[in-house]
Amino acid sequence: MKKEEQLDILYTVLNEISPISKNTWDNVQNHFNTLTLQRGEHLFFINDKVENFYFLISGLARYYYIRDDGKEFNKSFAQKQGHLISSISSVSNDELSPFSVEILLDFTSLYISYEKFIDLGNEYKDWNKLIIKIYEYLVIKKEKRESDFLLLDAQDRYEQFILEYPIANEILPNYHIATYLGITEVALCRIRRQKKLT
Repeated sequence: MKKEEQLDILYTVLNEISPISKNTWDNVQNHFNTLTLQRGEHLFFINDKVENFYFLISGLARYYYIRDDGKEFNKSFAQKQGHLISSISSVSNDELSPFSVEILLDFTSLYISYEKFIDLGNEYKDWNKLIIKIYEYLVIKKEKRESDFLLLDAQDRYEQFILEYPIANEILPNYHIATYLGITEVALCRIRRQKKLT
């Protein structure tokens, strides 16, 4: 896919989040670059200093933490076009990323430096509104993830997962899904049997 097509996809997604004029986009799009990675590669690792915002064009990725004993826990997945991938604590607070991002399906993204992304908000009012909307979305997503863990049982959480990440549900091994849901593989297999998904 040519970069022009990638930019068209990203513009459509961002414009749905918050309207961006063609004039603003014409000036902003030149600051984006393309990055492609293959399955098994990493966008960044735990303790990396992350400097960019990456917007998914195609592919699938997982965010994961690693405990001291080496056990991995999935934080989230990136599947939808336009999904923002980064470590907010790293780009905004000059900290090291507390998690890694691994590519699960061949991956194309458009990226921009966080510094430039924010600076553009000072130049273009509609871009500044977009920044606010993106941060609002991230907070809302975090609140929903917390409420799901507190209020939903394991089966309901799995049903939410299927709705949000249908591709991931089809291709990922059970242990990836189970760590995201906060349950054991045995419990997930039981839920899948009940739903006749095994």
